[in-house]
Amino acid sequence: MSSRGRSRTSARTGLAGRKILCVVTGGISAYKSAWLVRLLVRRGASVRVLMTEAAQRFVTPLTFEVLSGNPVPLDMFAPRARVEHVDLAAWAELIVIAPATADFIGNIAAGLAGDLPSAVVCAARCPVMIAPAMNDGMWANPAVRRNIERLAADGRTIVEPGTGELACGTEGPGRMAEPEAIADAVASSFGPRSLDGIRVLITAGRTEEEIDRVRYISNRSSGRMGFALARRAAALGARVTLVHGPVDVPVPAVETAMSVGSASEMRTAVMRGLPRCDILIMAAAVADFTPSRTRKGKMHRADGPVTLKLSPTVDILAEASAKRREGQVIVGFALEGKGGEAAAKRKLREKGCDYIVLNSIGPRTGFGTDTNRVTVFRGTKKAAETGLVSKDEAAAAVIDALLADRRLRKAQR
Repeated sequence: MSSRGRSRTSARTGLAGRKILCVVTGGISAYKSAWLVRLLVRRGASVRVLMTEAAQRFVTPLTFEVLSGNPVPLDMFAPRARVEHVDLAAWAELIVIAPATADFIGNIAAGLAGDLPSAVVCAARCPVMIAPAMNDGMWANPAVRRNIERLAADGRTIVEPGTGELACGTEGPGRMAEPEAIADAVASSFGPRSLDGIRVLITAGRTEEEIDRVRYISNRSSGRMGFALARRAAALGARVTLVHGPVDVPVPAVETAMSVGSASEMRTAVMRGLPRCDILIMAAAVADFTPSRTRKGKMHRADGPVTLKLSPTVDILAEASAKRREGQVIVGFALEGKGGEAAAKRKLREKGCDYIVLNSIGPRTGFGTDTNRVTVFRGTKKAAETGLVSKDEAAAAVIDALLADRRLRKAQR
């Protein structure tokens, strides 16, 4: 490609002159990182590379020195006039870890800094993008999932791995995203984002309706889906307000996050935030019923049989739809089993919202899972549909479906 062609590409992708530090860790996908460095340089970025000791067993440092045009530091304790991990952390505008092994992910999630690459990540104040790569069993390991959730909550961008044939011979999720996809993610992180200036109010988690001072009625919602939506919206530039009930996972880094307990408290928070938002996404599993009377203190078995009378809670989604201002986009969620599509469409009509997201109940979908299967309806038409994917991928499908709504473009003006 001519230098003139490179200049046009760089200007289009927003990478001209950008300072990107690539961290390569010890997985078979390290060979793909060579092509990633090549792509970033072609798009006009200034690229430097760090390698873990294990990474050097897969690809030589010389390869990255030639491709980046910069030396590859290897020794954290090599004699030098300046503190290299501090200098590199200050130099980078973005750090891209590709591939990111389970071991390295665990280290940086814990804030460890035992070698030069992890020390640079620990010292950095710039954004960090992580492209995991590992065996499908490791990707499904609860400890790895916790580390990924922790990093996402810390504001790190996760480039989800793909599903397919793995180096170990099995098939499943865990293969590193393709270099072109990672390079595109890097470019989009610098350029104008599709939700810049848009204010998004998202509810997540469950509510707890008090019976007495020690007991309550609730459900199994973990908050994962709502938090994934919040992360996706924030990554696209939205100003996110997150109203969440009790949850089982770390709260993501957003502009504003507030914790509530009951359906009544969530309703108050949503109604207060509704006038200021452009999009309301009601992903929380709000209780449909609450005890008509809360018992004082604690009930005891010796008190005899107890009859619990329940009253319907306020329908927050329907109320928000009725009170919205012109131009607002209202999104509801429906968790359904058999006959779910008809039920979701009926809920959309009855609540008066613009979109309804159907969550399918199944062995690996719904509450308490890392995966989901969603269908987004706008009226009677499907705006998006996924197979069984991670909740981050499901959230991306939902948010991407909303991007086509013309009202959002008007709100950005």
